[in-house]
Amino acid sequence: MVQAGHSASKTKFQLDRISFFSDGVFAIAITLLVIEFKVPVIEHATDAALWVSIKEMAWKMLGFIFSFCIVGYYWSVHHRIFGYVEKYTSRLLWLNLSFLFSVVLLPFTSSLLGEYASETQLHLPYAVYVMNICLVAFMNALLWFYLSNHTLDLLTHKISKDRILLGFYYTLVVPIIFLISLGFIFIYPTVGRFIPLFIPLILKYGMNALIARVNANEKPPSETN
Repeated sequence: MVQAGHSASKTKFQLDRISFFSDGVFAIAITLLVIEFKVPVIEHATDAALWVSIKEMAWKMLGFIFSFCIVGYYWSVHHRIFGYVEKYTSRLLWLNLSFLFSVVLLPFTSSLLGEYASETQLHLPYAVYVMNICLVAFMNALLWFYLSNHTLDLLTHKISKDRILLGFYYTLVVPIIFLISLGFIFIYPTVGRFIPLFIPLILKYGMNALIARVNANEKPPSETN
């Protein structure tokens, strides 16, 4: 793929445009998630009736929390990835747009899940939601695979194989846990939907050994150039 036809002096500006546009898409996606919540309108309202209405929104709230955290998580991953980028190609632009496409689908699939979340006998809404999360992860992994290709020389410095693999691990933890939860909902519908709550613990503590190994084996960028 031919490099985008801009002078070297314009490269940083163009990269900033890519990052700003991506940040804007993430911001809109994460804002749209909350639109699904409507203030309950109750004729002759009482505290008891209002409380019942709020409790009925509990499953929607759980879906919103999951989606908010997922969008925020992949924004942080995208932020870290583009912290390495100093050059770009047309293919990178399209890969980034494809990744953002998978992100902007989340408000819809999250809304679908929230609408039918209390009907735990239904499996399709949760399956669609999980497939969307898998698509986000796949596109993120594809973006990282492309950028970390040393032959393209798009990054500020050569990244070790261990750190490249660590990036894939971080990307794939979320969809793997959601796929496990999808399998569980066919047997234990309610329990299966709570399995993703373990994702922060796995990211926080389950990856410590891998991170320590990468940091121990990897030389500082100044030594690898």
